[in-house]
Amino acid sequence: MILIQILSNAAPRWIGQPSWLAITPGSLAIGAHLFFGRFAEQLSAALFQAFIPLFLLLLFVIVLRRERLAFVALWLLVTLFTTLISQASLLMIPFTALSAFLVLFALKRYGLLAVISTLFFFHLSIFYPITTKLSAWYATDFTIALIICLALALYGFYTSLGGQPLFGSKFLQED
Repeated sequence: MILIQILSNAAPRWIGQPSWLAITPGSLAIGAHLFFGRFAEQLSAALFQAFIPLFLLLLFVIVLRRERLAFVALWLLVTLFTTLISQASLLMIPFTALSAFLVLFALKRYGLLAVISTLFFFHLSIFYPITTKLSAWYATDFTIALIICLALALYGFYTSLGGQPLFGSKFLQED
């Protein structure tokens, strides 16, 4: 989804139009003293934005009585609402549709926790400007968010092992 967002920012230049200025919603309140409040907002937004498609998918399956038809209807609805909310041009609709499809595919294939994680990390990429210049004035927020994301990813990886050692004897044996 992050790659789709980057490509959607570059897409107007591909057809000779000027690209629009990408202003992140988080750029209004950047500072280490505001970090944890905004971080909690991103977590609650990820939870909220993950439960709505789940509820709507359940509702559409009950009403339409076919899972694939419900999935397509929800995909069209999410694409429409996202396009209307973001006031995107016609060029951005394929990118919006692809992002909506990825979220719904993750919901259907991997479940609610995967969508919450996806949206959480996606929101962090939007609300905390990514930089490699650690002397930048906004680098503190990015560094804290990066450390938290890495810690969550490592904890998820460790948990997924189910108590097995990382470099156990099975890993080093040849078949």
